[in-house]
Amino acid sequence: MSSETLLYIILAGIVALSLALFQYINKRKSMSKLNMLFAFLRFISIFSILILLINPKFNQTTFTTEKPNLVIAVDNSNSIKHLNQSEKVKTLVETISENSELKNKFNLSFYTFGETFKASDSLTFTEKQSNINEAFTQLSQIYKTSNAPTVLISDGNQTLGNDYEFASNTYKQPVYSIILGDTITYVDLKIQQLNVNKYAYLKNKFPVEAIVVYSGNSNVTSKFVVKQGNITVFSQNVSFSKNNNSALLNFNLPASQVGVSAYKAYLVPIENEKNKVNNYKNFAVEVIDQKTNIAVVSTFSHPDLGES
Repeated sequence: MSSETLLYIILAGIVALSLALFQYINKRKSMSKLNMLFAFLRFISIFSILILLINPKFNQTTFTTEKPNLVIAVDNSNSIKHLNQSEKVKTLVETISENSELKNKFNLSFYTFGETFKASDSLTFTEKQSNINEAFTQLSQIYKTSNAPTVLISDGNQTLGNDYEFASNTYKQPVYSIILGDTITYVDLKIQQLNVNKYAYLKNKFPVEAIVVYSGNSNVTSKFVVKQGNITVFSQNVSFSKNNNSALLNFNLPASQVGVSAYKAYLVPIENEKNKVNNYKNFAVEVIDQKTNIAVVSTFSHPDLGES
């Protein structure tokens, strides 16, 4: 209610009281109980009419405190048990659910995912597949219009669905990951990328660009090799260290025969290297034999033209 409306109500009360007293105060028995009752009723009548003319509005504001959601999504697949992490996960979930500070600040919501996604804090670790992408998709629908920071507890091994790296980019809530399993970093060589044209012309050379990287702390030396069938068409020694952990190789290969030529590029594995799959990459180039004969004819002699 505004201050102006409040002032009008006070004036209406004064006017109503003045009129009621004016009609009964000058009468002979104005102070009798009956006249006082009539004066009061007259005051109520006049004051009510004036209030209706003023038509005041009363606004009521109610404040409520709504706690944000805290989503805990737990991987319930068999790989957690295989990595001997099941007891740690159960202890972690129990600790979160019983934490009084978290309960006071958040509405805790527990979900499990594997082959299916469901609201539950019961963990069995018996599901045969792990679909992290489905968990993000379902949570996006459930918390589409609310704030719901998410704690993701998983070993990161997805066996079903789209790559969760892209699903998490579309998930609008902040995600805090708790990674389970082996986090030891091993020395590793990797062909990060191979850039080559799709086509080449016969008896020409086509360029190839290779990006190779190294993960480790010691100094190592390997060899980058490109083979066509059983024939080595290119090789080069590469050295890496902790600070110099990548190399860019540029070289040309001959296009010697028409058709699709398949090649295999690889880095010779170093000692104690466990993951050797990323040391290899295959690529292919289609060699085209395309020639054009052009005849230049002139009616007069020219030093740049030969005689036929």
